[in-house]
Amino acid sequence: MFNKTSTFISTNQNPERKNHLSRFFRKIASSGPLLGVVPRPSRPLGISVTMRVKNEADWIKPTIQSIKDIADEIVIVDNGSTDGTFQILEELASLEKGLIKIWQKSDLDFCAFSNFALDQTTFNWIFKWDGDMVAHTTGKYAISRLRERILSLDCRRYYLIYLRHINLAGDIFHQNQKEMVHIEEYIHTYSKRVRYVHQQQYEAIKLPKYYRVLFWYEPYSFHVNIKPGRQMLLRYFWNAWLGLKDYKKYPTIESCVNDKIEESFGTKSWEEAQRICVQRACQNYIPYNPDLFGPYPD
Repeated sequence: MFNKTSTFISTNQNPERKNHLSRFFRKIASSGPLLGVVPRPSRPLGISVTMRVKNEADWIKPTIQSIKDIADEIVIVDNGSTDGTFQILEELASLEKGLIKIWQKSDLDFCAFSNFALDQTTFNWIFKWDGDMVAHTTGKYAISRLRERILSLDCRRYYLIYLRHINLAGDIFHQNQKEMVHIEEYIHTYSKRVRYVHQQQYEAIKLPKYYRVLFWYEPYSFHVNIKPGRQMLLRYFWNAWLGLKDYKKYPTIESCVNDKIEESFGTKSWEEAQRICVQRACQNYIPYNPDLFGPYPD
């Protein structure tokens, strides 16, 4: 049932149904490393998890605990958290010596932030993970099985792998019917030529043509989009802020909110705007259906 993509709603609208010609040529070009046309991957075989976090104190601990079974290292860059997230990371790093590596970087823009995390990794596979995602650790879709699947691929080739996360919203019992799942390119083979770039309103990954694209849509993980009102308000303006690309006028997301809040919510008060933002979001919430998406992680 999990491969019936038409059943689910995603803002990405099923990328596997697009760019067929491009992916066909990528599949052919992926033989380049075998033929000696391009260098083969040279890093040690293993999985580097990268995490870019800010103010994820509520979920950062279960997030990291759930991902340990897939990781040979977890590279975490904190972007100036003020809610105790970094202190939790320090505690976890001390308990998992050598596995968790943490940095604080509050002076980087979004893509520079991602590329910094990428540059700190040491293994062949890169797995981008967020501070509010929780993976299955047992059962048919345990994250350890995803590890086995990744490492079974031909290590002489380059891959880009899309995953699909199940979205929860508001609380663990509901979803936003406008985005019940999220699809994104979360896994790739490391190369110095791979960079995160600012594309329109989003961050995108730029990589050579010899990367073969795969789509793995089994339900390995949940995106726990359960945020305080302030974070929901900031997220509301996030894409608009990135799309403007005017970091002189709006050096932070907060400065963009201050300028746009009255236009969007009819008030200059953050507290009132948060209330309205949450109220609007709740109008789209529907009960979580385990018959569609399976059980929660343990």
